Amino acid sequence: MMKKKTGVMKENIIRSFADFHEKIASYGKKSMIFRGVKSVSYALIPKIGRIIPTSPSKEDNEKEILRLFKQKALPYVDFLPTTDWDWLALGQHHGLPTRLLDWTRNPLVACYFAVEEESSDDSVVYAYHHSKLNINVERHLKPLEYKIVGKFIPRHLTARIAAQNGLFTIHPNPYQPFESNEIEKLIIPKGKIRSKLKWTLNQYGLDRFSLFPGLDGLASHIYWLRSKGH
Repeated sequence: MMKKKTGVMKENIIRSFADFHEKIASYGKKSMIFRGVKSVSYALIPKIGRIIPTSPSKEDNEKEILRLFKQKALPYVDFLPTTDWDWLALGQHHGLPTRLLDWTRNPLVACYFAVEEESSDDSVVYAYHHSKLNINVERHLKPLEYKIVGKFIPRHLTARIAAQNGLFTIHPNPYQPFESNEIEKLIIPKGKIRSKLKWTLNQYGLDRFSLFPGLDGLASHIYWLRSKGH
């Protein structure tokens, strides 16, 4: 496992599952969360920060997105969100542009998301030491006014969030890449290592079906299992 440091975040090159295991083991009892993406060129920018707003004000555009979602989503929810934290988490879960980023406590889950899809670029798992980030959402009722990066677990855990051991971070400036010296980048080079890791993770029970419980996840997993390719 090669190590180097560029800018704020340390980088580690992962060339095998053993490398990945060794790096995760090195964190010991540190409280870590992880995020896997298929391209190292994807910065830690929430989805709301990656869209072109229709309003002159980015902040007004974000508020309007949340307002419209709250207005239109009620007939389709199986529980009634009672706070804007609930609404943001629900929207994020269904692809709404928000200032949240998805993370997991399980490094194998993050590794799976890093290598699940084909990519012509290196993939990356972000490993974040989040010692003091818990948000008291009952005390801070307005997430769009929350001023520091923090993490929270939604009150309503869907089967998918539970299966992925998921949680969120919220970002007060979602239009700028999030960087921290508490984050390490575990770089998985492009090439055969990615498909090898995907097969190894499958042997450990990490696959599309286990992470997306339901018929869609099952069908996708069987398709991958019984066809050639990545």
